[in-house]
Amino acid sequence: MAASTKNFGELVAGEQIADPGFRAEWQRLAPARAFAVTLLRYRAEHDLNQRQLGDRLGVSQPRVAKLESGEHNPSIETIISAAKQLGIEFVLDVAPISRKPTLVTARAQKQGAIEHDDVSVVVASAS
Repeated sequence: MAASTKNFGELVAGEQIADPGFRAEWQRLAPARAFAVTLLRYRAEHDLNQRQLGDRLGVSQPRVAKLESGEHNPSIETIISAAKQLGIEFVLDVAPISRKPTLVTARAQKQGAIEHDDVSVVVASAS
């Protein structure tokens, strides 16, 4: 019998079911992963390395690497600064779980909200 191969999403889903601690941490870091994807996409679209992106953001290359790792939620100040410096859009809609977030685009809502600490969080970005 051949071993089945799972994609990244299937592996993460399995871990979330098996380990509530993993699920909580994964959900907590959803904004970090979305911001990381935004920076990576910007860097790829503008053919920049991390040092060059850091120069545009006014931060060091190691700081860019940390932001692109998706392992640390950026501060609101960091998000605002990046939006100003790069001309990008990043949306973070936070609402009580009892209410569906309504401020983000239909595309972002389609990606789904993530529940964490009794709130629903939807993130979206565009460059």
